[in-house]
Amino acid sequence: MKHRLDRLPWLTLQMIAANTAIVLMLGVAWYWLFLGQSTTYSDRLMTTFNIEPGQVHAMFVDEVERQLWTSISIGLVFAVGASIGVTLLIVRPLGVLARTTERLRQGDYGVRAKTQSGEVGRLADTVNALAAALQQEEERRARYLADLGHELRTPITSLRGYTEGLEDGVFQADEKFFSLMSDELNHLTTLTHSIEALELSPEDEDTSCQGISVQFVLEDVQRRWQTQFQAKDLRLNVQVADALAGTSIALSGTSLRHIIDNLMSNMLRYADPDADCRVIFSRHGSRGVEMIFANGARDLPARDVPFLFDRFFRVSNSRTRGRNTHSSGLGLSIVKQLCTSCGGSVRAELLDSRLNIVVRLSLLEPAHKTLNPGMEQPCP
Repeated sequence: MKHRLDRLPWLTLQMIAANTAIVLMLGVAWYWLFLGQSTTYSDRLMTTFNIEPGQVHAMFVDEVERQLWTSISIGLVFAVGASIGVTLLIVRPLGVLARTTERLRQGDYGVRAKTQSGEVGRLADTVNALAAALQQEEERRARYLADLGHELRTPITSLRGYTEGLEDGVFQADEKFFSLMSDELNHLTTLTHSIEALELSPEDEDTSCQGISVQFVLEDVQRRWQTQFQAKDLRLNVQVADALAGTSIALSGTSLRHIIDNLMSNMLRYADPDADCRVIFSRHGSRGVEMIFANGARDLPARDVPFLFDRFFRVSNSRTRGRNTHSSGLGLSIVKQLCTSCGGSVRAELLDSRLNIVVRLSLLEPAHKTLNPGMEQPCP
């Protein structure tokens, strides 16, 4: 019963009812005015000519009343016809839009509504824009799943080859063999952790350690990354503006460590050895901090810079293989998600063959209590 009611042309019925009501109200108003005017006419006729209208007046009143109701009936017929015509002009394009949105709901993102003019045309343009966005997101999801399958297949295939080789006697169970298997397992573990980080919502983030001091962040970067950069003959230069003295970043330790570690790892993997690697902390406005991670990037094409934060994006396969490192292509995507989820921003720019990744985050409000530096360690 409810399904049948939903399929009724409610808009047509509403417009017919509205126009009919208008004509009826006008007819009642005309009839009321006619009755008043007929009484006035009789009074003037008697006063002016000192006669009694009698039967002639009654015939006049009946004839005018008949014509009045005839005009009202004709008006009602025209009102219903006009309502149906106007409704069809409105409902027909809306019906097309309804069918378009129904196909979108069923997953057909390639459907488009017919372009029209007026308010309905603007609505059609909005629906088409929504369909295009959904189609683009579906294509990105398909690519994401395909890339994810490829990324997971690579270490799994390697591990399967190692185990089959061990069974067939091709490999010997020595320290070198177990080191190869451990390397593939670490790659697989890192990849799964990166995927988990991409799926975290702001509510899932650990907020128990808010207020990480800028000074501690700098010391932590130098302590954990300076040796790794030196081992690859890379010069790491960390700078901080005096204006950030005593300030704290309004972000959980877990999120901040994810951001910095992914950016430092990216810099360590792809930086040119003949150029300095720089980490620069400076003020951004009155309540923000700007972190710039800069390194030489001669082999990075400028056309690829806008896609650096896309999931699984790599500039080239040879660029990754030449470094002999496992790269999931998720690091910068995780950085972008973490920055946007906390109200910050991140962007990449290529200036004079140097890649600058600029991260902007909020500083802790002065009213908040700042923890002692020894207590402001990132959450595990």
